[in-house]
Order: sequence, then structure tokens, then C-alpha cells
Amino acid sequence: MSGTLDPLAEVRRSLIVEFAALPGEGDVVAWQRRLADAIIDAEAGSPQHDSAELKWHRHLLRVIGDALVHALLPAHTIRALSRHPGRPPSLSAQGEDFDFVFECARTLRRSGAVPIVADLTTLVGIGDLVGWGGGGVGVYECKNRTPPMRMSTSGRVARQRLRGERTEEYLTGSRIEEEGGPVREAYDFPLPEPEWEAVRDLLERCLAAPTKLATHSFGTDDTLIACSRDTVLDDVADQLPTGEHLAMPAMAVYSELIESADHRLWAPSSYPLSGDLRWRLLENELSVIRFVDMGALEAEFTEGAVRGWLTPRRGEHGFEVGLDVAGFEPITFTHQLVGFCLWMPVPVSAMRATLIDHARVLVAQVEPGQGLGSAMNLAEGDTFVYSTAYRAGEAGLVPGPRPLTGPAVPDP
Repeated sequence: MSGTLDPLAEVRRSLIVEFAALPGEGDVVAWQRRLADAIIDAEAGSPQHDSAELKWHRHLLRVIGDALVHALLPAHTIRALSRHPGRPPSLSAQGEDFDFVFECARTLRRSGAVPIVADLTTLVGIGDLVGWGGGGVGVYECKNRTPPMRMSTSGRVARQRLRGERTEEYLTGSRIEEEGGPVREAYDFPLPEPEWEAVRDLLERCLAAPTKLATHSFGTDDTLIACSRDTVLDDVADQLPTGEHLAMPAMAVYSELIESADHRLWAPSSYPLSGDLRWRLLENELSVIRFVDMGALEAEFTEGAVRGWLTPRRGEHGFEVGLDVAGFEPITFTHQLVGFCLWMPVPVSAMRATLIDHARVLVAQVEPGQGLGSAMNLAEGDTFVYSTAYRAGEAGLVPGPRPLTGPAVPDP
């Protein structure tokens, strides 16, 4: 197969297969260096490919890098680190400064942490490096120069430091007052685990089927379909529900997340599958489509003597669920949360059970005279450190203003 591939697709296939073999085979820093070099090569241009092809190739390479982020970091941490998105940076323009980031990455690795180079992902918008270890997470700015005599209080470096320090404040304390007054708080809301084994089985059955088509049922009116580029469209159509009896029919084409993945919704190439299946999903050689009745999220429940109702609806940005409890102001589970059971391989029945469980918590945790959930405790803070690494002349690296290693990056 690989002998007939476009050279860019061959590069992507090699990288994604190598990633899937980690950590048993290879080194995570060396793999990221190869990923970085592939992006730099694409920035240099190619007579065989136009600028649009190379731009898309660079994006897909960073989507491959996202798999490392999802494999290591909690969704809440990823969300906090992706609150400042920007245009993908040019790696070749950074020159020796980018090489210094890899020096710092190797230092982190020797300390026992697994480093993530931020510019090789679409998800991390704070810092140059993220270090993950058994005790927590560290985010580091890497400055290829000796430490300054005093900290800058204005300009780009100061803005970077402010973003990083405020992220640290939020993740460690689960609360921060935003500029202008709004308060952002974090509460525990465990989500159902995606059914990765079902996806693996589905894709393997699809490849083995003469029609290159397979289905998996999560329950009544809740189906995943896998197909390939060779699948006859009429065969796919035969698997679709008519929709006549569905309260709120919905469809999601998971390949769309290759352009719009976030902290909760993964591009299919990030799924914990074999390298070959990841690559086929990245290249749309295989596609996964979800058909579900979101009306199945409707529920009535009781908590003690209190009765509540969950009502799914189509909001401005997607499906959401309203929570109504007699005697309280209604609240809404937003599309960012409810969409998890549509855009990830999670049964809608599992999401319904999760929403009921959380609604019961909200009803039970009420301060007298206050709203639903008013007595809930904030989520336990993360072990998180934001810091800066400088070059110590010819001697190596020096930390500043806080250690490059420490509680955030212990030996695993």
C-alpha cells in the first residue's frame, strides 16, 4: 500500500504508526523531533504540491500531535491550555529558539516527565512545553537566552507570563475571577468512557466486509456506521433510520473533527487504536458516522421528595438539555457537554444516566434559598506549575522564576 501513496501521506502514515507504538518502541522526544522536521519541510515548500496541499498537510501533522495531548492530559487541563488559540506558528522561522525548546524537552524527559511540544499540536496555546508526570502537569516558556536581571512588566513576554500564571491559578484553585468581573469555577462532572473496543471491532469488520461497511448498535436508535471510500453509497443509505419515529434525529460525521477537535471531542486519529487504523481514519480511508435519537436524553427523576425533568432541545449551537426542578430556576446542560454523546463513541443511554446522576447531585446540594447546586464544592485543584526556562551561558539550562523540575514532574 505504502508504495502507491502520495509522499505527504507516506510521511503522515510513518509518523502515526510510530506514535501508536509508543511507549513500548521508540522515544517520545525523538518522535516529536521527527514530527517537527516534517512540519518544517512542509513550510519550505515542494514543487510536487501546491500551497493548499502543504497547508493541509501541516494541519494533519499537528492533528497527529494532538494524539499525544489526549493520551496524557485530562480534558479539563487541555481546555485551560487551549483558551488562547492562534494561527499555527512557523517552526522554521524560530530557528535556534525552537531547537532550545527541544533541549528543554530532553531535560524534562530526563527528570521523569513526558514532554509535549506545544507548537506541534492544535490544542495547546499556552507555553512552549507541557510536562506530564505522575504528580501533575508543568507548563514552561523556553527562552533561548540568559535570565534577565529583572522581570519584564510589559510587552509580549509579560502577556505570556500573565496568561500562564492565571491558568495556574485557575487549575490549582478551580476558581478565577476574569477581567471584567465574571467568575470561572470548576466542578466535578465525570463523563461516560468512550467505547474504544467497540470502535476497533467495528473498523476491523468494515475492512473485512466485501461491502466495506459495518455497523455497531449502542442501543435502540443509536448506531455507529463504518465505511470506506469504496463503499457504495446506497449500502450506507440502507442502514439509515427513516427518522419517522425519532423524537430528535441527529447525525455526526466524525471525520469533521479532524478540523475542529477540542478538549473533549477527539479527531478519530487520536483514538487508542492501531497505527494503521488511526492512519486510515486520518486520511478518510475509513469513516465513522453516528446516527442517534437525541430525544432519548429525555428523563424524569426524583431525588428525595423532589421531582425533576431533563428535556433535550436544539439550541443555537447544537443539542442541549434543560433541567427543570419545581421551585428552582431552570438550568441548561450546554451543547459543549451534551454533544459529547453524539461526537464521541458514547451510548446516548450512558449520557442520559450521567445527566440524571448529576442532576440529582444538583438537587441535593442546595444552600437554603439558593439555586440548584449552590452548595457544591469546587473540584479538587490540579497539581500544576507554570514556569520559564533560560539558557545558562554554555553551562546548560537554568530555571526561572520557579524550578524546571519539581512537584509537577516527579519520577513516574
